[in-house]
Amino acid sequence: MNNAAQHSLWKSMKLRRKFSTVSVAFTCVLAGLIAFNVLVLRSQSQQSLVTDMAGRQRMLSQKFTKEVLLVSAGTSSDTQATLKLMRDSLAALMEGGEIVTNLDTGAKADLPPAPTVEIRTKLAEQAVALRQYEAAANAYLGLPPGDTKRGERLKELLANQVLLSDSAEAAVKMLGHHADSSIQSMIALQVAVGLICAMAGLVVSSLIGRQIADPLADCAEAARKVAEGDLRIEPLQINSSDEISVLQMAFNDMLASQRDVALQSRTVCDALTSAANAILSSAQEQAAGTKQQAAAVQEITTTVEEISLSGKQVAERSRQVAGTAEAVATSGAAGLQAVRDASVGMEAIREQTETVAENIITLSERTQAVGEIIATVNEIAEQSNLVALNAAIEAADARDQGRRFSVVANEIKNLADQAKEATSQVRGILEQTQKGINTSVM
Repeated sequence: MNNAAQHSLWKSMKLRRKFSTVSVAFTCVLAGLIAFNVLVLRSQSQQSLVTDMAGRQRMLSQKFTKEVLLVSAGTSSDTQATLKLMRDSLAALMEGGEIVTNLDTGAKADLPPAPTVEIRTKLAEQAVALRQYEAAANAYLGLPPGDTKRGERLKELLANQVLLSDSAEAAVKMLGHHADSSIQSMIALQVAVGLICAMAGLVVSSLIGRQIADPLADCAEAARKVAEGDLRIEPLQINSSDEISVLQMAFNDMLASQRDVALQSRTVCDALTSAANAILSSAQEQAAGTKQQAAAVQEITTTVEEISLSGKQVAERSRQVAGTAEAVATSGAAGLQAVRDASVGMEAIREQTETVAENIITLSERTQAVGEIIATVNEIAEQSNLVALNAAIEAADARDQGRRFSVVANEIKNLADQAKEATSQVRGILEQTQKGINTSVM
């Protein structure tokens, strides 16, 4: 459960937080390496100091021999101070503790105990040699100046000094060898830690790279399919809460919007097809009604011409029979009959005109219905423009990854503009038809 919780926490982190976490981790590792190197350098410095103090024993033994010879010659010298410094240095080298490191300034430092049993044994041998050296020095200084044994005691003193120097030299070599071994071990440990950190860095970088590159590759492939017109792809799977997941959610929203736009476009095309068929039918009916109206007008014209001709004939006959009453009566009877015929003809024209007016009213109602359909198409086209604008905004937010989305949005906008332009043309045709109908009715 802890691993699952950590994995879920990692997925819920933003990219900036992830990179910051990795940077802090590597900074801590680097700080650890630096601290480790500081400890190594301090250890090396301390081992170097131990080696120097062990080597200083030879110099002190030579100094002590010189001081003994000066005292034996009658010159005062503080041999006990040198002897005490040698004892204290040897004790500090064996057991650890404070020691004077600079004879001029009196500076002191803490030394660690002897690192190995072999070095401790060698220092113990040096302590025995120091006691023998001290005893030989005391024996030499205890003889009077003219004693014949002073030469033998001097040789014994010098022999013990050589033995002490050899013992100090051996201790220095052992300490140097131990320091070299420690340095090699530290170098090997540093190399191992560096390799481990490098491998860990490679693994972490690979994991982070996969978490970033794989979702982007899936998003790019899906965008390519959408750009090719394939809207049947599955939505992207979202497994985190970082900026890449925001991009994936935006892509899924855009895909859903594209599908809705495609469905609306299909619906609009079907509506346009139906509207075009209805307009064609109305136009055919209007053409038929126009033909009937033209025939009725032709009949009216013929009747009017006949009436005009009959009037002329009546007038001519009236002038001819004006002189006689019988002729007038006969002509009046003929005129009355002609008026009756004209009345019958006008009644027929009225009936045909009413039929034409009903057809024109029906055509006007259908034209208005087509106009409502065209308004609906215009609203759908405007909604398509809004959807295309939203898709363009999403594409702009996605920057380089949204260029293909922008292309799709532009194509949808062009389709909406074409649909709107087509409806405008149809509306113009309907307005002209409506004007013709209104003119016919008036």
